[in-house]
Amino acid sequence: MALTDYNEYLQKLGENRIADFQMTGTFSRTQRLNALWQQILPTPATPTTSVALNKDSAQSMGPIPAISTGRLTMLGARMSTSSYGAAGIIVVDLLNINGGLSGIVTGAQTTNLPTAALTRYTTGEGVMAGIVIYTIVGTTATTISINYTNQAGTSGRISTVTSFGGTTFREVNILIPIPLQAGDTGVRSIQSVTVAATTGTAGNFGVCLFKPLAMISLESASTNMPLDSVSSGCIINSLCEINPDACLTLASIPNAQSAQNVAAALILAEV
Repeated sequence: MALTDYNEYLQKLGENRIADFQMTGTFSRTQRLNALWQQILPTPATPTTSVALNKDSAQSMGPIPAISTGRLTMLGARMSTSSYGAAGIIVVDLLNINGGLSGIVTGAQTTNLPTAALTRYTTGEGVMAGIVIYTIVGTTATTISINYTNQAGTSGRISTVTSFGGTTFREVNILIPIPLQAGDTGVRSIQSVTVAATTGTAGNFGVCLFKPLAMISLESASTNMPLDSVSSGCIINSLCEINPDACLTLASIPNAQSAQNVAAALILAEV
């Protein structure tokens, strides 16, 4: 199904079917990707195993509107911020998370791994892997890599190493995307994580798998912002399809390191 014309688009907007959330906290580091789902209210518990997530998970916006015969499509968003600063936001379907990994253990770590089986995007095509920091790791900069199964079902793939620990890669709620081995276009599962050298502090971190869906540009420091796919021009891929069981949530690159509150809603429609 698809929107037939602009009038139908306006009609779907007017149905006001939304998924919403509130968050509060202080960004640990500006100009780095932050896992906003860790600041949703009420605050999700730090995972102690690998968990497959869905629309009912604590990390998800809600409620996700039900559909009958069509597809769930994102039409726009409403953002209300306080001292947030200009920012880039990524709308994601968060597929699974784990925790319990250490910043001082070198060699392959398999605690709470492999990751829970994907329940959406099960081939892994377009699925990204990331590191989420729950408790601050050490000040010694090092690198990190993962052993994973790719979108073709090939196991034993080793990611490109990426920065970990030290300034800007150690703070709470930082999300570090993992670059895959050349030629791979997605991840089905992660088998282990390797920190090349100790960061000096164990902390607590984990991995996650997520599917990027759209990007939103917040161009105002503190205001109410209605955004839609036609008039505002602030959403890339705003007509993306949303899985009706998605753990729909956000990651963000902020421009201001300050305490802030965000109330947000994604406008969804069945088309």
